[in-house]
Amino acid sequence: MIRSRFVRSFVLVLTTFVAISCADYSPIEPISAPQIAAPTKAQDGLIGDLLGLVTGLLGSIIRVIEFRSDPNGIPVSAIKWAPAHENQTRTVSASIGYKGGSLSIPSSDFTITFPKGALSKSTWIAITSDGNGYVSYDMKPHGLHFAKPVVVTQGLNHTAVYGTPLSLNAFCAYFPKDLHDLSGILKALEIETTTIYSAPSGQGNGKQNPPVPEVETWQLNHFSHYMLASG
Repeated sequence: MIRSRFVRSFVLVLTTFVAISCADYSPIEPISAPQIAAPTKAQDGLIGDLLGLVTGLLGSIIRVIEFRSDPNGIPVSAIKWAPAHENQTRTVSASIGYKGGSLSIPSSDFTITFPKGALSKSTWIAITSDGNGYVSYDMKPHGLHFAKPVVVTQGLNHTAVYGTPLSLNAFCAYFPKDLHDLSGILKALEIETTTIYSAPSGQGNGKQNPPVPEVETWQLNHFSHYMLASG
């Protein structure tokens, strides 16, 4: 229960810090936290400052999984939600422009943040979670590229790998097209830069040694299909 409250409150707090009240941003789906002014450097769209905010809200960095790409495909396995998770397709959408903004799917422990300058003009963004039991997202418009990386935060404590050794090898995998069957071995074109964090001291498993992976951040440079995977 403590860990559950921690991850969900983390997503809300992160959204509050990095979402920009004056952004060129017009959501039609409810957003999980009120939009208030972010710190100046975050508004300037510096990816290091966004990750600095995450580090401040979480504990230590446990592991960084570096970017990889292979035109022939990288073998990975899609990670499922834990059995208690309610599997349902959910979509959040908004128009996000040059000044940036943030979107969340709280039931998936998911937040995506667009720093200032990532987009040159207002663009309709839609994020849809997989409804078949996998930690997977369709991000539209497909093929959209960003001038600065956008940051996804993904909570782990409702996933099937939480508290297992596999959580240390869970990363963001990119696929250029929709995959109707996520079982078995899949071929990802990219492994995105993934940073794995523990809980802050005094919350969740933050006091345990070794620390338990609680949340990841993903750095994305373009849109299509992404999932939490292992390999």
